[in-house]
Amino acid sequence: MNTARQFTASFFVCAICFCTAGCGAVIVGGAAAAGTYYYMDGQARATYDTSLDKAFDASLAACKQMGIAVTMQSKKSTSANITGKLSGDTTTIDIKLIGDNLTEIIVRIGLWGNEESSRRLQKAIRNRL
Repeated sequence: MNTARQFTASFFVCAICFCTAGCGAVIVGGAAAAGTYYYMDGQARATYDTSLDKAFDASLAACKQMGIAVTMQSKKSTSANITGKLSGDTTTIDIKLIGDNLTEIIVRIGLWGNEESSRRLQKAIRNRL
């Protein structure tokens, strides 16, 4: 009986997560991807199996490729930030070291978020890792 309750609770938790995730979660494949990619609350989040330095360099290169004019950049030992402009919209890239050689990159384009542009930027970053 205890197993049935655990299963039911797990099912409802998963159902709530999928219902509230907006555009849903997508599993990302590829050598540089460590796990998940998802878009929620105007932000495209992805986790990569890479160092903070490589993620930062790949993000700067992706900005250049997409024509994002970088206005500010900073890097610390466990986090980094890049801010720029894309077609007048403020673009932010937050990079966080979340484990050994495991980095989360959070992209937001525009005040409310632009899913299509954010996905393109995440893809450009992923292609450089």
